[in-house]
Amino acid sequence: MNFHTDVIELREYEASEPVRLNERALTLLDAFPSERITVQPTSRTEWYRLRATSWVGAISLPGLTIRIRPKVADLRNVLMMFGASAGLTDWPGDDIDYAQADLVAGVAALVFRGVDAATRRGLVHGYQNREERLPVIRGRLLVEELSSRPWDIWPAPCRYDEFTADVPENRVLLAAVTQLRRWAIQLQERRHANELVQRLAGVSDSPFPLWELEMVRPTRVNEHYAAALALCRLVLEGLGVAHAAGDQQADAFLIDMNKLFERWVGAELTQRLWPDIEVVEQEPVALSERPRVNMAPDLIFKRAGKTAFVGDVKYKLTSSGLSRTDDYYQLLAYATALNLDRGVLIYCQADEAPAREITVVGGGQRLVCHPLSLAGSWADVSAGLDELAGSIRSASILSLQSS
Repeated sequence: MNFHTDVIELREYEASEPVRLNERALTLLDAFPSERITVQPTSRTEWYRLRATSWVGAISLPGLTIRIRPKVADLRNVLMMFGASAGLTDWPGDDIDYAQADLVAGVAALVFRGVDAATRRGLVHGYQNREERLPVIRGRLLVEELSSRPWDIWPAPCRYDEFTADVPENRVLLAAVTQLRRWAIQLQERRHANELVQRLAGVSDSPFPLWELEMVRPTRVNEHYAAALALCRLVLEGLGVAHAAGDQQADAFLIDMNKLFERWVGAELTQRLWPDIEVVEQEPVALSERPRVNMAPDLIFKRAGKTAFVGDVKYKLTSSGLSRTDDYYQLLAYATALNLDRGVLIYCQADEAPAREITVVGGGQRLVCHPLSLAGSWADVSAGLDELAGSIRSASILSLQSS
């Protein structure tokens, strides 16, 4: 048992030994969504078990840090997934020992490198509308404001467009770097973060960076920001703050391995199958006619504009190599609604269970469970992705031939 433990180490879905938590810590932990971490009481007063879920990362409480590591043995593979999900397909990550690094520190290093690459040749600028009172008229004089307050004519109320680096793209980058700089990272990375903050001098803090990110539209001007902004999205989605009474605060940086795995599989298959096959993620599909009930398959594979194959991505795999019954039901619904005779369940798993296939009684649909291992080196993982892409390419051809 631990009393006033400074650091608690957990893995996905693992429960801690009983830990003594005071009311302040309980209040802060209760403020986080239960799907990220759960607090279970024990038979002893003030003693609790902390149970991790699929969310990995760190939670920092006053006097206590909870670190949750992925089940994947080599953290490097998780960080490579993180980078690939953001489009960093050519990212060289060999300069840091990611097998030993803390997840938050590893992600921070990755983000700082992405932001550095995007801004090294200068910041994106754009025109921003401003309204303020100036000693010299600039842009348009706000006559309507003067008419309502004729006694208040100086400084003059003006509206003008300013060409500035204080645009949403840079505010999002600054928000991610600033937040990651608060964590316990290596001195080298902290210096790197400070350099980036200095480079972004003149960019204002954003209270709602994720909202601003939704407002960003890809253009030729900001296209070189795409990977950095995607990385920042993953970071900002994982950040959280909880407040107890007074000035007590808990910070969290947690990543949902379920969502990360889904995004990564989609990104990797897109790279491997394009241009022969288009990979469409989360496209609405009608399950019923009227009233209309929609579904959103994780992956739809289109060949020459025709839907050829459908896939569902799951992070957990049972020990037998077969997936859970509900998952087959879900894939069957996708295949039926899309009028397809086959589909694939893509699972993450660490052992060597073979791919399994079932044929649905009555309908005859063939549903394949394809395990994708994250064990071994990144070269091994890439080989598994190549094999998966080859299977999907062959299945999509067969599906179109039989339709």
